[in-house]
Amino acid sequence: MEEQPDKIDRILNRLSERLGEWEEWSQIAIENETAFKSYTALSTKAHMDSGCSHAKAQVEVQATPEWAAHFKAVAESNLRVEMAKKQMAALDLQFRAEQTKQANLRRVV
Repeated sequence: MEEQPDKIDRILNRLSERLGEWEEWSQIAIENETAFKSYTALSTKAHMDSGCSHAKAQVEVQATPEWAAHFKAVAESNLRVEMAKKQMAALDLQFRAEQTKQANLRRVV
């Protein structure tokens, strides 16, 4: 008969899953931010090369749907990274509470 994982093991498994998600979304966030900054710099430079001032070039770039799509991708991936961090923090608290609970039960028995 297989032993069922106890609550601490289940919490640790979920924490490990969240850690994997955090790592994956962190990598995506890095890629999205890199693409966003590259797009912004290249587009701004192209407008400036055609005679626009830096300020006008920035406004022109930020007015495009492509810039908005890049910006949104960065914001969404950063949000997912933060959500994974919060979930890991909550699981850490659950783990500590369960550890304390089990330690207290060992003292009572």
